[in-house]
Amino acid sequence: MEIKQKAKGSWGVRFFIVVMGIVLGFLFYWLLSFIEQDIGTIKRPNWEDIRREYITEQMDDNQEYLKSEVARLNRQIEALKEQQRTLGSTISSLRTTMNQLLAIHQQYIDKEEEVPAESKQTLDEKEATFLKSQQKDLEYIERISFLVEQRQQKNEELTTTSEQIKSLEEDAREDQKERYKKFKFRVAVMKLSFLVPVFLVVSFLFMKYRTSAYWPLVWAGFIAAFVKVAFVAHHYFPTEYFKYIALLVIIGIVLRILVYLIKLIAAPKKDLLIKQYQQFYDKHRCPVCTKPIKAGPLRYAGWKEKTTVVAPQGTEIDKQQPYTCPACGTNLYDKCEKCGNIRHALLPYCEHCGTEKTE
Repeated sequence: MEIKQKAKGSWGVRFFIVVMGIVLGFLFYWLLSFIEQDIGTIKRPNWEDIRREYITEQMDDNQEYLKSEVARLNRQIEALKEQQRTLGSTISSLRTTMNQLLAIHQQYIDKEEEVPAESKQTLDEKEATFLKSQQKDLEYIERISFLVEQRQQKNEELTTTSEQIKSLEEDAREDQKERYKKFKFRVAVMKLSFLVPVFLVVSFLFMKYRTSAYWPLVWAGFIAAFVKVAFVAHHYFPTEYFKYIALLVIIGIVLRILVYLIKLIAAPKKDLLIKQYQQFYDKHRCPVCTKPIKAGPLRYAGWKEKTTVVAPQGTEIDKQQPYTCPACGTNLYDKCEKCGNIRHALLPYCEHCGTEKTE
């Protein structure tokens, strides 16, 4: 017996084909990703190079020098203040000792007694040390004042230099942004110059072979290329541009699906049309107007909406006569040109002899 159509294969084979198609899609996507990454390996704008175009090395050195000077003056001032605090403790101790000695001397004077020479000598020594410490404290104050004045001067110079550098850095940042935009655009053009032709070739193969036996191959390549192009466009193009690109692509896809569905209704493909006819024949309804078929033993059967009538036992289609739908005039059953039996007029093969109907 001649087989008119190719077998679809078992469920397991079809499932394995779909799985391998998905795997192939991922592999093809990774291949495109590797190539796309290699294409984009051009030097991007370097911040240090751009900054050096606006800020000289001398300005940076001057800023670092002023920072180090301010830090050095702070350390010297802090060291002098620490020494001054220590000296202040010494002066306070000497003042207390002198006051005690003076009180002792006053007691001798009040008693009209002579102050011991040793006590006088001790008081003189303490007084000399006290005066010397006070003189040193004044020197500390003068040195600290001088260093504070120097620090203030260096701080003013540092503030002026830092503000100048900050202003120039802001200009350099703006320049970096503009250069980076141009860099991204160049990389996007380079990558899309490779990806778009690949996508167009895969799209052509997809449109031509999407319903063939090799559909997993073209579907995997088409989806992988489409996703990669979408990701690259989203990454390198600004959001305000990409949203329009994405919207136009989605509109194109929706229009293509609508046109495809409209064509299925207006001019359906032969396979789908035959399948549709077969489904209506199985329900004993006209495939064109859906009127119930009342032929042979079913001529006087009753019908209800969406009800399938089962023919009585022994009813055979070869006992019928040629039948035309009384509602739309479509020829539904006719005699086979080869065997003479009644056959389905809208189906391609005779169920008795297998002869294909000639158009």
